[in-house]
Amino acid sequence: MPSGKARVTGSGYSVFSYAGKPIAFLIGMEDSGQRAWSDRGEAHSFIHPMGSRHPVEIATSRVLSGGTLQMSIQELWDKAHWEHLAGMAGTNNIVEIFERLSRTANYVTAQTIIKPPGTESTPSKWRGKIYHNVTIVQIADGDTLTVGGIDVAKPVIAAYTHTSPLK
Repeated sequence: MPSGKARVTGSGYSVFSYAGKPIAFLIGMEDSGQRAWSDRGEAHSFIHPMGSRHPVEIATSRVLSGGTLQMSIQELWDKAHWEHLAGMAGTNNIVEIFERLSRTANYVTAQTIIKPPGTESTPSKWRGKIYHNVTIVQIADGDTLTVGGIDVAKPVIAAYTHTSPLK
């Protein structure tokens, strides 16, 4: 069967890694993207002089806000879900994670690699994104128990300052 033109995210066609390593039991990742930023809130402004029936131009911001990565990770019996992230084993709460990250020599990077079908051995045809200065900012360390519960997947949220394309 020929491969289609539409991007398929599962089945190994898209890969996400944190600090150079895949995340064990990662179920999903959502990148918020980066929007234009302004201290006014809106990243654009209508320039509307007195006497004009409509704006004469639109001024826009030239800076980006930071973005976030929300990772959904399956929790296992023997460790917290955030401990699947490289370098986070043995941490017990968000403050310990902040302390651990502050002791690292360099900021963490993460990356998404998109591998179209048939390009597994041709990395030059892959594309993706590198996330810079990644910092874990929130973990779900609470719990929900139900009689019919089957599995436990919890989020970890990380912030990043900017991205660059995979080369």
